[in-house]
Amino acid sequence: MYKILLFSGGLYKYDLLVEHVDDVGGLIIQKDNLQISRDTSFLREEIKVILIIPTNEISSVKSLVKEIKGEIEELKLEEAIHGKLINSLKVYNILCKSNSGLNKESLQKLMKEQEESGLFITVDTSTNEDTIPQIEECLELMLSLEILKKHQKNDEFEYYVNLNDKP
Repeated sequence: MYKILLFSGGLYKYDLLVEHVDDVGGLIIQKDNLQISRDTSFLREEIKVILIIPTNEISSVKSLVKEIKGEIEELKLEEAIHGKLINSLKVYNILCKSNSGLNKESLQKLMKEQEESGLFITVDTSTNEDTIPQIEECLELMLSLEILKKHQKNDEFEYYVNLNDKP
């Protein structure tokens, strides 16, 4: 399973956190930069980052955060939002492994294959809803966060991981 965490801290060795999250199979969802100043004097720059991390890697992430002098806490989110973020990680992993862009139907097929093979556990197992609406919501969320980009090919859109502007 996965946990959604909030990192707060300075830019000091932040790139180590980004690399570690990627190495453990996590995803950085959103990054906000804050500049702290008093009157006209700049004091420091801080960042807040929302992360999705595998549960078994939380201790390693907390250890690294302590080393880079940051703070981390688990976010308590509504079940619907939590599910969308976890499904977004599934979509992200599929698109990262793809050599080309994928459309919604291809994503749906690959998600079902991964769930059947046990690579990903479905977030909500109480319903057998069609995954296309879930994929559409995830894609819209990821596009708004600039994690993905889309291009029209023939009569449909294909989705790609946005490698230019990684958070």
